[in-house]
Amino acid sequence: MLIKNLFPRLDTQAAKELDEFGRVLRKAAPLKGKHFEVLHKNVRALSDSLTSDREGLRKDYMTDARFLGAYLYYFLPWNLYRLSRLFTGIEPYVNNGGVIIDLGSGPLTVPLALWISMPKMRERTLTFICVDRASKVMSEGRRLFDTLTGGTSKWRIVTVKGSLGMQLREKADLVVAANTLNELNWTGRDSEQMQGKVAHSLAKYLKKDGRLLLVEPGLRQAGRNLAVMRAELMDLGLMPLAPCPHDGYCPMHGQGTDARWCHFNFGVEGAPRWLTDLTHRARLTKSGLSLSFVYLTTAEVSYVGSVRAVSEVFKIPQGRGQYACSSRGLTLLEYPQRGPALFPGQSLPPEWPEQSRTDLKSGAVILPVTAKLTKGK
Repeated sequence: MLIKNLFPRLDTQAAKELDEFGRVLRKAAPLKGKHFEVLHKNVRALSDSLTSDREGLRKDYMTDARFLGAYLYYFLPWNLYRLSRLFTGIEPYVNNGGVIIDLGSGPLTVPLALWISMPKMRERTLTFICVDRASKVMSEGRRLFDTLTGGTSKWRIVTVKGSLGMQLREKADLVVAANTLNELNWTGRDSEQMQGKVAHSLAKYLKKDGRLLLVEPGLRQAGRNLAVMRAELMDLGLMPLAPCPHDGYCPMHGQGTDARWCHFNFGVEGAPRWLTDLTHRARLTKSGLSLSFVYLTTAEVSYVGSVRAVSEVFKIPQGRGQYACSSRGLTLLEYPQRGPALFPGQSLPPEWPEQSRTDLKSGAVILPVTAKLTKGK
């Protein structure tokens, strides 16, 4: 079944939970006075290290108290916001007694985000197997989770020191790897062999009819990596649930300097005020967020021929355009000059014209949007 809206705005309760997470942090992971005073500087320093100076960043940077505090108070809550928006859209429910494997868990990011955004799962007895190379940061996450839930959660959390590919006893109903694949070296001599190995490692964690969610930053290289993993995993029998509205070749693979890559931008409505204030003090911009992801299953999937909007809307000579994905490949949605348009991640049932047209610039098949759209849906 196609997921119609990937990034709906957070409801009132989820937004309140994220706002309350600031109190959870201060209680479960309090910062010493000096570290709290310079938190915004440490956030900026870690941000620079994770982007422009990533090669010089130590793998064990979480053992540095300055960087650990910056990660917990800034990067973790923004990741919770991203994942909460995505989880609200794809609704990755797991039945009572189910198992969830969180690869590259860090401070238990996935259990925290699921608790915040999926309240219907709170009463279910679930087992989370959280895997990360740094046991200290998982310990911090456990304290945060216990404080957030009041220590009464039915969820059983098992932390395992290790990394992607390690042997685990249990198979999972849901496997999540968020911001994990970008830690791997995809450019080496044996990159193709490594890609196949990673795909096999991910697939072996799944139960029959299990689901796999890979989430990465909305960067070109991340989009390339996910397109490769999508193809490798499909060769192993997995089928895409989202964002792909089809099981064909990915038309937004990011290969080449001009090729488009699949990623989604969305706003920060409902983000906590304390988090946006910290972002401003750190001189970082967060007017919007971006991510790339692919959600697959070992079960059968029925596709209904929908078209998924991917890019934001832009001007074209005929009015407004928006790149989208469909079973016909890269698609250019063509809108009138005024009126509502789809948000990135939304889909619609297409009304294809009898005479096919192709955009000369991108090679995309053109789809005039004639259906009435309701703004904000």
